[in-house]
Amino acid sequence: MEDINQEGATAETEAALQTPVADATINEAPIANAEADAPAGIKPRMGFKGKVVRTDLGGAFLDLGNGSEGYMHISQFLDKGAITRVADVVKVDDEMDVYVMSVNPKTKRINLTQHKPPTFDWSDLNIGRKIENVKVVAVESFGAFVDIDGPKHALLPFNLMTTNERPKVGQLLETVWVMESDEGRRRIGLTMVEPPKLPWEAIHRGDRLSGPVVRIERNGAYVEVGAEREGLISTRSFGAGWVNVGDFVEVGETVQVKVIGVDPSRKRLDLQLEGLKAEDFALSSGPAEEEQISPMAAALQKAQRANRFELGAENARNNLAKNKKQNQQKELLERTLQQMQATKK
Repeated sequence: MEDINQEGATAETEAALQTPVADATINEAPIANAEADAPAGIKPRMGFKGKVVRTDLGGAFLDLGNGSEGYMHISQFLDKGAITRVADVVKVDDEMDVYVMSVNPKTKRINLTQHKPPTFDWSDLNIGRKIENVKVVAVESFGAFVDIDGPKHALLPFNLMTTNERPKVGQLLETVWVMESDEGRRRIGLTMVEPPKLPWEAIHRGDRLSGPVVRIERNGAYVEVGAEREGLISTRSFGAGWVNVGDFVEVGETVQVKVIGVDPSRKRLDLQLEGLKAEDFALSSGPAEEEQISPMAAALQKAQRANRFELGAENARNNLAKNKKQNQQKELLERTLQQMQATKK
């Protein structure tokens, strides 16, 4: 994974990145992960139409309409002016849109805010996550910073863009994918190049996959399993010498395969066709009409017989060439001896 450098942004860029985006104000207050024990199943980032039931010096208590009551601190009101008294801003029975900021399962306290939380949290930004209609908020020499309506702005390097021209501030990008998400370092990296559905780090020996056969060559059949490269069902994977893989699969057919080898450095994925049984590799010992064998075994037997015939024909050709050479050498020796005898006379 390419290392994304987000430390080189200028002060001007940093200022731009801190500018709140409409409908995406990010609240830096800690969010508790109390989903399991949250009262009435309430979770962080959930939205409610709250009704003020009472106020105090520090904030207001709101009825969330489901039997739960939450508290909103004075700092979480949207009013941009200086608030000295909560009663000057809201009164009992006022209704407002609020969002759950955190939940304390021990005290059953629900902390609220009027600031709409971002669409994506760190837990949502999985590698390969597709995000649409994002806005460029700053452009630097190494890439563009993009608002994804997440915990912070993300970096899109120029070498991972599919456009010929560099984007401009305010421009909307249709589709990007997450290629790095590091909450500890507070870094989010993006790409405009669609990543494979199955990254190399997610492929392991013994995995069972499926996909269509895209082409068949002499060395085997290539299967599209969602990785960066097609996987190969090689002729050797049948364990019976050279076989014609086309006897078992055809282009366009969806097959079940098992991963028998993976090498990310060489971009190589070796597969084995699933469904083969031990008896499928045994040659028939009796007449075909008297023997009950599977279609897979019949195809393998055909390939093995063809392989044996080809091997026998090759041995015969080699023996013929060897005998011909020996005969030529014998004839040459006889002519030489005859010439020597004629010279002595």
